[in-house]
Amino acid sequence: MKNNIIYWLSVLSVLLFSACTEEIVMEVPEGKKRPVIEGYLTDELKSHEVILSYSSEFYSDDMEMISGAEVFLVESRQYQGHGDTIFLYERSDQPGHYFTDSVAGTKGRWYHLEAIVQENTLYDTPIRMYADAKMPNNADGIDSIGLLPLLNEEGIPFVDEKAAVCICPYFQALSDPEIVYNVELYLNGSRFKNRPSKLFQLFQMQGYAGYYFNGPEMLNNNIPIPVGIMNKSYLHEGDLVKVKLFSISKDYLYFLMGQKLAIGVNPAMGAFPAITTNVFSNCDAIGWFATTSEIEGEAVYHESAFEEE
Repeated sequence: MKNNIIYWLSVLSVLLFSACTEEIVMEVPEGKKRPVIEGYLTDELKSHEVILSYSSEFYSDDMEMISGAEVFLVESRQYQGHGDTIFLYERSDQPGHYFTDSVAGTKGRWYHLEAIVQENTLYDTPIRMYADAKMPNNADGIDSIGLLPLLNEEGIPFVDEKAAVCICPYFQALSDPEIVYNVELYLNGSRFKNRPSKLFQLFQMQGYAGYYFNGPEMLNNNIPIPVGIMNKSYLHEGDLVKVKLFSISKDYLYFLMGQKLAIGVNPAMGAFPAITTNVFSNCDAIGWFATTSEIEGEAVYHESAFEEE
């Protein structure tokens, strides 16, 4: 009897492992190809970019760009009369990428983006896409940046407390609780994208509005609040650390969160989450035109501040 049980268990094991090695082909239905806008305008004096393309298939890395479009920005469209018109120019070495001259947006102003594609691969008629966005308000600036050890006794997930360098800005926050920051960290002039900095990419000011950020009246148990973290293994004596805080709208926040949820979704687990869009068109265009105002601050890293006593 015992030998029979062992025999059938062995047969069952072989069948199970054999089944696991069978190739399974999944048919993922492809969505309709659509025009896509990715554009932004900040209050920093610089050249700003708008990217026009067509959506790609699920398993394809190829992106068809939209060339030859007429792209322009109009300031203060929703006030009486129109403001200045800013034209964007496509670069010959970057098809589908359109750039302004050096311009700066203004806080509180509305901006209207429009793109017209006379010749396209989807329709017989010209494509017209447009979006409107109001540039959000922001603090006047960052007074200073503190590079501090992790003082929170509860710790932060995925962070080595002994190796953590907390990026703590000091500035007068506005009283608007709706302000949301998209946080970017820079190390010696290059964007810092390593974990755990990604944990702090979006930072909401609700609960901190009106305070002097990281001032004594705001802190609990004198523990500063970081907007980002770097690992000491990336830092050396004299390195320059910069933080940028981009004030963004709540709608843009939801768009960014939707993008994060969509990345790496397993088709076996269901359809992609719906991605919001602020683009209107005479077709099925999608995408986002964002306006952001930014403040920034810098600090120099000194190893002596993190030496154990």
